Amino acid sequence: MTETPQAIPATGRRDAGKVRWAIVGASQIARSWVAKAIQSVPDAELVAVVSRSAARGRAFADDFGIPVSATSLKSLLAETGIDAVYVSTNNDRHCDDTLEAAASGLHVLCEKPLGLTLNDAIKMARACDRAGVVLATNHHMRGAATHRAIRDLVLAGKIGRPLAARAMYCEYLPKELQTWRTKDTAQGGVIYDLTVHNVDVLRFVLADEPVEVMSMKASSLIGENGVEDQVQSIVRFASGLIAYMHEGQVFAHHETALEVHGTEGSIYGRGILDEAPAGRVYIRRGTEMTEIPVEPVNLYAATIARFNAAVLHGEHPAATGWDGVASLATALAVRRSAQEGVCVPVPFFQGSPVIPG
Repeated sequence: MTETPQAIPATGRRDAGKVRWAIVGASQIARSWVAKAIQSVPDAELVAVVSRSAARGRAFADDFGIPVSATSLKSLLAETGIDAVYVSTNNDRHCDDTLEAAASGLHVLCEKPLGLTLNDAIKMARACDRAGVVLATNHHMRGAATHRAIRDLVLAGKIGRPLAARAMYCEYLPKELQTWRTKDTAQGGVIYDLTVHNVDVLRFVLADEPVEVMSMKASSLIGENGVEDQVQSIVRFASGLIAYMHEGQVFAHHETALEVHGTEGSIYGRGILDEAPAGRVYIRRGTEMTEIPVEPVNLYAATIARFNAAVLHGEHPAATGWDGVASLATALAVRRSAQEGVCVPVPFFQGSPVIPG
C-alpha cells in the first residue's frame, strides 16, 4: 500500500464494460455501505480512495482491498485512471469536490445534501451538465423494493387519487456520529441529515412536487449550539396533496413509516425508512389490510447499478443531481420556516422532474 497512487494506468480501461470508481472521503457511510455496494456490482470496480488523512485512507484501502489511496483527487488523477467518484466528504466539501471531479471529466455520485446552499447545488448540477458527466444524488431510498412497490401502487391508481401522506424518519443517531452532525451550526442538524431524504421519498413515490412548507424544530436531546435534532413539517404539493413529515435523531424506539392515503384506499409502509433492506408494505381498503409482497434488495447496490447504467448506457440514475437540488430546496424551506415561524414557498426547477422508476 502506498500513499502515492501508482497501481492503475491513467489511460484506457482494463474493461470497457466497467465503471472504475474512487471514493472521495473515507466516511462511515462509505465504510458501512457504499464500498461494499460498489464491489458487489458486476460492472463496477473500486480502485481508489481519497482521504485528506493519509493514515485513514490507507486503513480504509487495506480494509476493503482497494489498490490505491491518495490524499487529494488531484494527486489521484495524475496517476490513476478512474471514471467516477463517490463524494462522501463532510457536507461543506460536497460542492468543491464535485466541481473538481466534473472539471476532470469524472461522473459523480454525491452524498446528500447535495450542497449547503441552493446556489451551490445549482452550480454543481450545471457544472456537471456542461461537462457532459452524470451527477447523481445518493438518495438511496429510491433503491428500496418497498418504496418502488409503493410508487407502483400509487401510479397505478390502486388507492385512487392520493390526498395525504406521512413520512416519519425517526431514529437514534449513533454516539460515534454525534460530532459535527449535532454540533456544527453551518452543516449539521437533522434537516440536512434526514429531511432531504423524506422530501425525496415523497417526491419519488407521489411523482409530485412540494410547493410550500410550514415547520417547527427542536434541540431535544443531542443537538448542541441550537442545532436541531428533530423537526416536523406540513408540506403542500402541487397536486393539492398535504403531507406530514417528522425527522428525528433522538428516538431509540420509534418505528419509521411511510403512508399514502387516497380516495380508494391507503398504503402503509412499516419500518422501511432505513439503510438496510427492511420493512413491509400493506394496502388497506375499508377494514381489509393486505400485505404487498416485496423482494428485498441492497439499496446502495441498486443505486450503484442505476448509476453505472447511466454512465455506460445513457440511462437515468436513481436520483439525478437536479433531484438533489429539489430535495435541498424543500429542506432549506423547512429550515427557514422553522426559524421564522412562517409558511415558506418552495422554488421549482425545470431540470428536476421526478424520473420514472
